[in-house]
Amino acid sequence: MITVSLKHLVSAIVEADAFKMPEMNNGTKYLYESVYNKLSKNMDVRLSELDFDAFDLEDIDALNITHDSVFERNYYAAGGIMSTLQATAPICKAVGF
Repeated sequence: MITVSLKHLVSAIVEADAFKMPEMNNGTKYLYESVYNKLSKNMDVRLSELDFDAFDLEDIDALNITHDSVFERNYYAAGGIMSTLQATAPICKAVGF
């Protein structure tokens, strides 16, 4: 039987290198924070609020590559972890005195 501490599991997942944000230059980071992050949370992004001088075409390509190679991969990995945990039956232990 395997015993899993959910507190330790969540802590380990949060600290795992695979789920850490990759290094980004200023332009790519601006796009991530101002566009991608907001859209992924179903928030509005207004074109009038964007600083088009804060990024260039290379930053857009870099964010696209980061999405494909990091964010999407992590999404599927997290989904796999979630499915496994949902299929795990909890067991209550009675404390003996």
